Amino acid sequence: MSLDIKYRPTVFDDVLGQASAIRVLRSFVHTGTGRRQSYLFAGPYGSGKTTLGRILARALLCENPTDQGDPCDKCESCTSMLDRGTSMDFIEVDAATNSGKAEIQKIVEEIEYATFSGRKQIYLFDESHQLSRDALDAMLKPLEENSPDSDDKKLVCIFCTTEPEKMRATILSRCAPAFVIQAVPPDEIAKRLIYICDKEGIKHEEGMLQLIAEITECHIRDALKAIEGVSMLGTINKENVTSYLHLDLNDVYLDILEALGRDIKTVMTSAKGLMQRTSPLTCYTTMAKTAMLIYQVGLGAANPDAYWDADRLKSLYAQHGPNLLGFAARLASRPGRPTESMLLCDLGHLHHVGGSVVGTQPEMVVVRTETPPEKSEVVQDPDLVEKTSAKVSSDVGKLSKTSTVLEGEVQVDTRAVLRPGTSVHQTLNDGPKVSPDNLGPAEFCRLLALRVAELDGSTCGSSGRDNLDRNRTLPLG
Repeated sequence: MSLDIKYRPTVFDDVLGQASAIRVLRSFVHTGTGRRQSYLFAGPYGSGKTTLGRILARALLCENPTDQGDPCDKCESCTSMLDRGTSMDFIEVDAATNSGKAEIQKIVEEIEYATFSGRKQIYLFDESHQLSRDALDAMLKPLEENSPDSDDKKLVCIFCTTEPEKMRATILSRCAPAFVIQAVPPDEIAKRLIYICDKEGIKHEEGMLQLIAEITECHIRDALKAIEGVSMLGTINKENVTSYLHLDLNDVYLDILEALGRDIKTVMTSAKGLMQRTSPLTCYTTMAKTAMLIYQVGLGAANPDAYWDADRLKSLYAQHGPNLLGFAARLASRPGRPTESMLLCDLGHLHHVGGSVVGTQPEMVVVRTETPPEKSEVVQDPDLVEKTSAKVSSDVGKLSKTSTVLEGEVQVDTRAVLRPGTSVHQTLNDGPKVSPDNLGPAEFCRLLALRVAELDGSTCGSSGRDNLDRNRTLPLG
């Protein structure tokens, strides 16, 4: 029997790090109000959601629960669930493979029969976010209705999910407030691992079990599987942990990030060697997390786990600085099914352009001009045209080719100015097409000012309301 099954908690006291949730659950059992609502357990995989749900189900179905709200583990219901993991009144459903409306309708029919016979049943749905919309709709009425002459609900469910945001609000409203499984500190997990190693006679070095808890990101099931795997190599020491959990790959990820912008050959060679030992998807995910870790460590916002070289992380922050955000953003937005070529392409892109270009926008330059008339007929006042033309001509000369001008009410990208040699023709003021070969800056500014005056004089439509927004963009193309 694997360690994660053998040492799975069977009572509330064995569950790590969920003291506040357990206190509430015990109160439901002790006061006899546990069947008046359903329950939702949310948290990352391997954190103990399903285990906690099974313990709660056993306590709710127990014939003689203790004063503390624990199952007695002596009645027929308790012993059946402990021996076989299920009973006539406890049904565990894998929602990933039984998510349709037909399966749920079958359950609803069973509920009606159980209610008639006086039996109490509890259903546990693992990965419940995968239940279809039709399946959830079929559950709504039984979840809300009471059993005859009782405050207990006809259908009591325990929903366990890693993605609670996908659960429908109508289902959540029929449950007690969600119980979010909290992350267990590494040192607390390490104490449980020490206990298990001592019971199993597994030799281990001091500190290595906490290192395993950190590597597995406090997922208890993963930590137990790691213990079992490393123990196959002998003593749980640094050498065996590094070999089994591939901690040496961390240096390769750092090599790649260090070489970005400096040595493309090292980037490509290291990435190809990395993908011989792990998948492109894992490379994308781990490098994005590593870039963010370096950024946080460099700012003093996080402390790296023991298996990272802290000095090297700080050195990489000094090298790349805020560009690490660009690296992380590029790598985190990976393709749906990444391949080796995709990763090499993204790394090559980051090498040549760096991370600072991600999400940047052209510089905006604000230029203020005279306020146009409030309302008039089509305006072609020569003085206004001349004044606006002179102002625009002066300001355009000061702007770079990639700047944006805000002409009072008009936003103009100076890249739209026609240049000799292009094939683009432009019509202003419904006039004849102007060739770029004979359109100089002065003529462009004159026509632009004329167009501005025309737009500002034509603000009213047949309804009498403004048809033109005060902050509009001049159509130049």
